Order: sequence, then structure tokens, then C-alpha cells
Amino acid sequence: MKFAEINLLTELEKPEFKDLREAMNERRFVATEMIADPSCPADDITKPDFFAAGSVFIVKEGRLRVFLSAEGKEFTLSILEVGDIYTCHTGTFVQAITSGVLLTTSLSVFHTYMRDIPQVSKVMVRILGNMLKSSFGIIDGLVFGDASTRLAGFLLSIAKEEDGKLMARLGMTGEQLAQHVGSTRQTISTLLNDMVRSGILVRIKRGVFEIADVARLEELNK
Repeated sequence: MKFAEINLLTELEKPEFKDLREAMNERRFVATEMIADPSCPADDITKPDFFAAGSVFIVKEGRLRVFLSAEGKEFTLSILEVGDIYTCHTGTFVQAITSGVLLTTSLSVFHTYMRDIPQVSKVMVRILGNMLKSSFGIIDGLVFGDASTRLAGFLLSIAKEEDGKLMARLGMTGEQLAQHVGSTRQTISTLLNDMVRSGILVRIKRGVFEIADVARLEELNK
């Protein structure tokens, strides 16, 4: 849920922010494209200009995944949605989940305007809060949990009520979901099938599940 239902794209359309909107460039991306890669050497001439540490972007279309990578494993910190803002200087990886469009500018340019747009700080607080929560969840899962615990927690975190039913729309491929919960695609597929067979989930269609037994799913998340 958006922090206070703020949409930065709507704010940027206001006349008082016309200069900032004109200072931002549109950049299209495709699914699986790496938007930020801190492992790339700073002097790599093949690295796109957008990888520069001073870049700021707002998601205009699509979804992106912010994650850390260590010892061959990836740990998702946040999913960026339309209207979210982020910067490439954080040292995290950012990869596209779907194709879409970013509004980009340099950090120095953005700083000249951000003090006049308090909504930016509110959105950043929400994003950073989500990342902090995810970081604690990752640590807890690595120390105490297993793949089923992390998957249950993820399903509960994205669940939304629709027509009186609690629905979980994954919005990502099986491989991306496995990366998100720190497991393998085969393991996640098996766990989802087990949850369906046991009546915890009802598979509506590819990537969409009804949570039929919330109590049992919450038990798995403990």
C-alpha cells in the first residue's frame, strides 16, 4: 500500500513541479534487465550511464526488484511499484521484473528540487521501511526459518481482499519468486503444490492464488 496513498507521478504533473518533470528523462527497460549493478567496476566503459551512483529514478511503468547478492544467493529487499522512487548509490542490485519505463535524473539535479516536494520524503520513508522489514525477515529466515516459512510470509504480505476472498497475486515468474524467498524454483513449485493439495491455497490461474485457510498459512509463517 502506498504511504498515505501518495503517487509521485501525480505530484510531478502539478504546475509547481514543471521544472523538475522537464529535468527527468524517460528510460525504457525490459524484463530481467539489470537497472543497477554495484558489482560493475566504476570505470567499466560498457556500463550504461544510468548505472552511475548519482542517478535517481521514479517508476513510471512496470515493477523492479531491489536485492542483495552474496555467496551465490540473492536476498530481495523490496519490490518497486509505479510511483516509487529509488537511487542507484545505495549499493544494492536493482533488476526489472517486468518491462516498463523510468523517469531518471542525476542526484545533484534532484537535490535542487526535493526540498520543495515533501511527498518525496514520505514515499522514501515507506520504501526504506519496507526494506528494513525485509532485511529483518531475511535475517530471521536464515537463522530460524526454512523455505516454507519464507514463502508463507511472502504470500501473507502480498495478500489483498477481493470480493470477500483473500487473494495472492504473485506478479512474477517462478524463478523470480524463488529468488525473492531465497530458495530454488523446484522447491517453491513443490511447496505451492503442497499448499494447494492441503487446502491452504486454491490455484485460480497461473500466478494467482486464493488463500483459503489463513490460519494454517499463518502457522507456517511462525
